Formats: sequence, C-alpha cells, structure tokens
Amino acid sequence: MAMIDTRDWEFFDFPKVFRMENGFYNKKPESNGEGTIPFIGATDKNNGVTDYFTIEEIKFASKTGDEPNQQLDVKLFAPHALCVTNDGSVGYAYYQDKQFTCSHSVNPLYRIDGDFNEFTALFVATVIMHDRYRWGYGRKWRPKRMKNSKLKLPIQKDTNGRPIIDVNKRFSDSGFLPDWEFMETFIKTLNYKLPETKQTVHDNISSENWIPFTFEELDIEIYKAKAHAKVDMDFSKSRQLDRLPFVSRTELNNSVDGWIFKYEESGVEEGNALVVGDTTSTISYQPNPFVAGDHIVVIRAEWLNKYTGLFIQTLLNKERYRYSYGRAFKMDLIKTTKLLLPVDINKEVDWKWIEDYIKSLPFAENI
Repeated sequence: MAMIDTRDWEFFDFPKVFRMENGFYNKKPESNGEGTIPFIGATDKNNGVTDYFTIEEIKFASKTGDEPNQQLDVKLFAPHALCVTNDGSVGYAYYQDKQFTCSHSVNPLYRIDGDFNEFTALFVATVIMHDRYRWGYGRKWRPKRMKNSKLKLPIQKDTNGRPIIDVNKRFSDSGFLPDWEFMETFIKTLNYKLPETKQTVHDNISSENWIPFTFEELDIEIYKAKAHAKVDMDFSKSRQLDRLPFVSRTELNNSVDGWIFKYEESGVEEGNALVVGDTTSTISYQPNPFVAGDHIVVIRAEWLNKYTGLFIQTLLNKERYRYSYGRAFKMDLIKTTKLLLPVDINKEVDWKWIEDYIKSLPFAENI
C-alpha cells in the first residue's frame, strides 16, 4: 500500500471545489419493496441508503403529506454525487453512482470541474469523515456551515515539484488546483477489489409469524470476558497471521481494535460468539478466537453460527437506542431484552429459516 504525506496539501473552500445542493425536505415515501432508487438519509450505515423506492412512490410523496406536492425533478438527484450527512449521524460521506433521492439531512456534492468517480469520491469521502469530530455533540453541519468549511486536499505540481498556480484562482484564493489524478491513483494502489455476488433474489421477510422472546429464553450462556489492557501487550493495528484480534467497545471494524500475539495472553475466548460492549452498546459477531478488552460481555448458544449470529446482531442493534446516554447495556438488561423472532408450527424459534434467509441475501457467499 502506498504511503501518503499530507504536509504539502492545501485547504480549499467547499464552494470553490464543489457544487453544493440541498437535500429535499421530503416525507419519506411508503415503500412496496419493489423500488430501485435509493433514498439517502442521515445514517452511518449501508452507504447512506435507508430504503429503495419506485419513481411513482417518490412522485406522490409530498413534503408533509398534507401540503401540495413538489415536482419530481426537485426530489431526484443526478449520479456521481458525494452525499454528506448534515444531521443525525453527522459528517458521513457516501458516493452515489446512480440517480437517487434523499432527505434534507443530506447535502449532495458535485465536482465543479468534472465528475466524481468511485476512486476520487472515496478519497474525498475519507478526508471529510476524518473531520467528523468537529460536528459531534449536537452540532449540526447544516448547509450554511458547510459553505464556510474548508477541506485539505493534495494539489497539482509541475515536474520540479512546485505547485501549479491558476492565475484565475477558480478553485482557491491562492490559485492552487486539486490533484484529482493523484487521488484516483492513490486509491487504486490500495489493492482493493469490490466484492461480487451471484445472489440476485432473496427470500421475502415478514413478521407475520414472529413472536417476542427475551434473550434469556433463547438458552444462552452469558458472562463477562476476562479484561485485557492494550498497554500491557504487544499491541498492533496491523493484522498478521500469528496475532489474535483484540475486541473492544469500538464501533469500527466489527469491534476489532487491533491485534496481539497469540502466545502472550491467557483468557483467550473461542470464536462463534456474540460480543457486547456493555457501556457503549456496541455489538458484534466474532467468528474466530479473540482477546477482549474491558467491559466486554460474551454470549454463546447452541443455535449460534455466523448466519444466526449476524441476524441476532442486527436485531440487537435495533435496540441500542434504549441503552444510550449513560444507561449501560449490562448483562441483566441483555437477558431481559425482547427480540421478535420467526417461529415454526410449534411456536419455537425457527433457526433454520433464519439461517436460510441470511444465506439468501446478496453477498451472503462472502460471509
């Protein structure tokens, strides 16, 4: 992977580099599940997509549901946009390569001097999200603030390494030019390959035959993992074959904070476990042996595998909002958490259906 040096990058004003559009203050349409146009919202997941709609569904969804409807063309946005969230999960940036619709909590950005592609967009999105911390704790990144924001980017240079200066100062008051070619080339050096899937149709899901169960009714084993401190180990952010994942309360990278040597520690946890950070309500499924940090709860069960685990993880994530703002997701609360689950004719959890459903989803073969 190429190394990157940001010391000679320069700041650019957002309006100098991007054409900034406002999202549509829209009532989210009702979906029949057949749409293909993504709705981008203020989320930190799924590349910003919260649902898919048809043209007809978007056309007849008005601002409030009561006021006169808006024209369709103000609800639809052109492709090659970098969508930046300005509310909710603030400061997330997602590239959209197809036509989309979005809420007013999203600002679509377009390059003034051409089109984003997946490489330049991913580069800029990463830079934008690196500054997310500026917009935490309820400080919304509304369009007015965004127009006054700056972004540090690599600049074009001549063959002697000197900055190329644009006398017309189109993109910078100092005349600097963003180096889109460098950005694209750098992303291409990361040796990534987007996942592919052969799954084009997945099973329909309906909660018609689902009933609630408390977690402890699912015959689970639940306990606090032995706590380890990174400072006491040969901890590394680099993954190597002779290292074990160090699982903490982070929301990133499936809660894997880094890696330690296998022979260093006792208290190694076996894989095939659901893991909960009790003070942060972070939830992950760990398929392989791991070492845990502080405040980690481990859940095991006979029905648990990577498919059922991911299904239950998704349901638990839907309950996270109940355990924010200082209310820790401790073992007693986990045990009494109710989950709505599909059942068979005997009114028992249909784990086989759950597993088959996950296997039917796009990209399931990559799990």
